[in-house]
Amino acid sequence: MRQKFVTIQYLRGFAAIFVLASHALLYPIVGLHMGYSRLGWLGVILFFVISGFIMVAVTGEGRFSAVDFLRRRVVRVVPMYWGATLVAAALAYFAPTLFKTTVYDTGQLILSLLFIPFYNPASEGIHPLYKLGWTLNYEMFFYVCFALLAFLGAATRVVWLTIAFAALALVGFVARPSAAIPQFYTSFMPLAFCAGAWLGLGTLRGVIKALPAPLIYAAAALGFVGLVQGFVYQGEIVENGIAFCGLLVVASVTVLLAIRFEPVLPRIRLLERVGDASYSIYLVHIYAVALLSGIAFKFFDPENIWAAYGITALSIVGGILAGMIVYQLIEKPVLGVMNALFGKPRPKIGVAAE
Repeated sequence: MRQKFVTIQYLRGFAAIFVLASHALLYPIVGLHMGYSRLGWLGVILFFVISGFIMVAVTGEGRFSAVDFLRRRVVRVVPMYWGATLVAAALAYFAPTLFKTTVYDTGQLILSLLFIPFYNPASEGIHPLYKLGWTLNYEMFFYVCFALLAFLGAATRVVWLTIAFAALALVGFVARPSAAIPQFYTSFMPLAFCAGAWLGLGTLRGVIKALPAPLIYAAAALGFVGLVQGFVYQGEIVENGIAFCGLLVVASVTVLLAIRFEPVLPRIRLLERVGDASYSIYLVHIYAVALLSGIAFKFFDPENIWAAYGITALSIVGGILAGMIVYQLIEKPVLGVMNALFGKPRPKIGVAAE
């Protein structure tokens, strides 16, 4: 598949901004409001849907080399995540007062670098040492499962992937495991990858491109309903299964519409660049938010709601700029070196090659 989906790159950028905005809103405002966390949750779900779409789109209809696939994924994901984790570990060791829920622990560091889920008492959840890395644990799980099905054709691969992830989610729903590893892998979150995989298959087969206008309108209306339901239903709980369904619908519909209207939407270079830097924005934004908010609230009253929202806006802009700088100065050079050492260069296949 050689088409480049610039709109998918836009959505990557928006997904990173949603996560950034949720943290920027939560950090300065006194009193936790779960609606802000739901915004970040939507960003993560959108990331997962995009990931499922990309993996199916780039591997195409037939079989593919599982080893080559995993090597490219490791080269793309692991170095930056390991770097972010090691930086967090070093800061937690030498300057522990900088963090609220990050505590240095050698065992946790090793498990984090190996993408093994564990219960983190400091954050009171199944989080690696660098808390944001929980999404990367799911990504690596998806990559491994997808690679195990490399001997199948695209349609069969997507069907079996969906059956497997749905079965795991059903086990989690019924058994309610308490141990970290079974609890993590029987979550409903991997179903977002399946939704994206079906969109990828529909794109390969030309189904999405051929969707008639009435179905497009119906999908858009369904996405709006999912958006409302996802943010309203039991808003005091972040990870709610019913709310997940609504957010999954809006994320899937957004990706579908982006694919469908790719030929007619304008190319906006700024959005494309933010999308290029989305991984770096995701990994480093929390530092920019903490730094900018910490400095700003030395000069402004935290109880002033307008000051809080103004500083939130500043933090969002600062987080985006920090991620874009890290992308240019660190991520791109590191990716170039890693590809030269371990990757087999190939023609870039749309935004999915990222």
